[in-house]
Amino acid sequence: MKTIIRNVVLLWIVGVAATQAEDRNPLNATAVVDMGGFFLSTDIRVRLDGEGGMVGDPIDFDDTFGIDRFQRFRIDGLWRIKGKHSIRGTYFKNDRTGTNELSRDINFGDETYPLGATTTARWQLEVMQVSYDYAFKRSDKYELAAGVGLHVLHANLGMDATITGAGGSVSRELSESGSTGAPLPVLGLRGIWRLPHDFYFTAQAQYFYIDYNEYNGSLSDLKTTIVWQATPRFGVGLGYNDFRFRFDLDKQLFDGRLRWNYGGAMAFASLAF
Repeated sequence: MKTIIRNVVLLWIVGVAATQAEDRNPLNATAVVDMGGFFLSTDIRVRLDGEGGMVGDPIDFDDTFGIDRFQRFRIDGLWRIKGKHSIRGTYFKNDRTGTNELSRDINFGDETYPLGATTTARWQLEVMQVSYDYAFKRSDKYELAAGVGLHVLHANLGMDATITGAGGSVSRELSESGSTGAPLPVLGLRGIWRLPHDFYFTAQAQYFYIDYNEYNGSLSDLKTTIVWQATPRFGVGLGYNDFRFRFDLDKQLFDGRLRWNYGGAMAFASLAF
């Protein structure tokens, strides 16, 4: 939280310092940078199969290990290269751990985690997105663009448990993990509209589907924001992002199924150059 406040304050200072400069806003700026907090809620469902042919059990990580909503720093950017051409990007990282006593036996990879075992789950999820947009409609009141890009999601998930025997002695330790990550091409649409009283509304959508060899699944990314341009170059905004990732994988480091949905509100500061 302190990191988010510090970055927002720094962005505010830079924005105030630029108030006497030429007016910039989300429609005419060469570059726009949004930084702030992502109040994230997730739904992670995983099945990791073993190399020996053992089929893993479906696991709802959030329900099983008891973590629901949390806050995450996030940065988004847009750079208008020339005329109607622009580049957009997003980055944020989500690392979490949770510990709970299992209410059932769970097959995960090549290990079976027994009922009653105190188990720690760890997941590291990193999202990077970059895309090229072409604005096919532009005016001083709106911009409509279509684009193509890459959405990179790197996931590393694991479970650790210590099994105790009679008298509290350690009988064995279990540890299993799987990871996957690849650049996925996406197609997208984006729109920006100028509203009264220096407000700007943005909506964008990206989608991808594949059924090829070891990959089968889809990705969708929907986002809306509204920004109040408080000064000629500085704004504050609120938004909402909904992301859904569903894949069946047959790879060396991750053989199984990964379902990851996240969504939540965003509060951010916006600086236009």
